[in-house]
Amino acid sequence: MVKQAAPGGFKFEPREFVAVRREFGRSSSPVRSAPGIQETDPRFLAAQLQHAVANAVREGVLALGLSLEDFVTRENAAESENSFPPGLTYDRLVRIQRGETLMQLADLVSWARRFDTVRAILTDERNWPAGCREQEQP
Repeated sequence: MVKQAAPGGFKFEPREFVAVRREFGRSSSPVRSAPGIQETDPRFLAAQLQHAVANAVREGVLALGLSLEDFVTRENAAESENSFPPGLTYDRLVRIQRGETLMQLADLVSWARRFDTVRAILTDERNWPAGCREQEQP
């Protein structure tokens, strides 16, 4: 017999876990958790990380003098080793930016290759809650 996964799991809409949905991916400030959502909830922590990365990508694209649509079109047309993973369309990028779609590890790797700010977010200990570090071995 196959065990069924619990409803909800880790397929979720990240912006549903933040207090101000319209703020998602548009502010360099950390977002607050939605009412009833614990700040230690892994889904909120993932939403917080996605918010920070989405904002860094948006700012990085703007610094290149491009729109998100121009950026995706240019990168996908390049067909180099640094081109986006298959499936990263303008529509999907906008949904990730708004927190409507959960980003994937391939997205993080792709953006970390392009933007120093994304790499900095991923490696900065301050972006990982203290509870994540408490279980580290000495």
